[in-house]
Amino acid sequence: MADLDPRFQRGAVEAAIRIGLLFVLVLWCFEIIRPFITPVVWAVILAVALYPMFCKLKSWLGGRGGLAAALIAIVGMAILLLPGFQIAASAVDSVAAIGAQLEEGSFSLPPPASAVKAWPLVGDLIFQHWSQASTDIEKYLLTYAADIKRVVGGAAAFAASLFGGILMFCLSLAIAAFLMANGAACEAACRRIAFGLLDERGGQLMQLSRDTIQSVAKGVLGVAVIQSTLIAVGFFVVGVPGAAVLYVVLLVVAIAQLPSILVVVPVIIYVFQTETTLVAILFTAWSVLAGLSDNVLKPMLLGRGIDVPMLVILLGSLGGMLMSGFIGLFVGAVVLALGYQLFMGWLEINTQTPQEDSPRSE
Repeated sequence: MADLDPRFQRGAVEAAIRIGLLFVLVLWCFEIIRPFITPVVWAVILAVALYPMFCKLKSWLGGRGGLAAALIAIVGMAILLLPGFQIAASAVDSVAAIGAQLEEGSFSLPPPASAVKAWPLVGDLIFQHWSQASTDIEKYLLTYAADIKRVVGGAAAFAASLFGGILMFCLSLAIAAFLMANGAACEAACRRIAFGLLDERGGQLMQLSRDTIQSVAKGVLGVAVIQSTLIAVGFFVVGVPGAAVLYVVLLVVAIAQLPSILVVVPVIIYVFQTETTLVAILFTAWSVLAGLSDNVLKPMLLGRGIDVPMLVILLGSLGGMLMSGFIGLFVGAVVLALGYQLFMGWLEINTQTPQEDSPRSE
């Protein structure tokens, strides 16, 4: 045994070196692909969610899958980029106009209405700052220069994250188009991996994954995006300050399945204070109708429904946004819901298997 010890030690050292080198290689590869994980995961989600639409469009185009995938990607990018560029151009023009007025000394704010004090939680604070700014804007800017700088910096960071998320959406759409065009090969590869890891259970969990992604993407995210966009259209038309920020808040509220009235009511109060009665009434009517649109959209898009607690979707959307910015708002909700469903499905499969096998053992 003594003469085996050196060889054992040498073998152990060699094995440790190999494992260490393999670990370094895996870690290195992960660091290389880490910037692409979020857009690729979102591309997979989009590909699975849009695949039924892709199949219908492909049949209409005579089986030309590449053309069908390209059309879906182009339309999706147009829907994302056109409003984004309009918002960016509007923001740049507004900032330039305010800057020019400040240089000329002609910029002024109207005094706040007394009803602003009645706003919940922040009414008094907003009324105080608004009154100071409307009285002497230059003195107000000098007094709160540091605070204004932080707010402007935060707004710039938010805008960068928002437009970065839009560009990442476009990248994910391009990847999703490639995946859909090669859907049969991708599905076969996923099926081999699932069966290789979990045997026959892999097929069940793969089907569960597909159903969960399609249900969450259409029934939760799709409804949330459409409803929030309809409401936000009114914000942008009327010119509500911070409409882009309110749009993101609306998305979070809608994804969490909370009533949009939580965001809309303060905005309606603001519009009644700053716009004419006719504009305010029209804005209120539009906001109420858009807020109730989920009652029509959910039966159309949700289908069979999903057995995922809304708390899971809320935590997924908030955690995803904190981790990956604007696009994480969507990726996090789907990934966490998928993880929850897979875990529950795995528990169900493992608890049913002994019951199914017990009569055979007898």
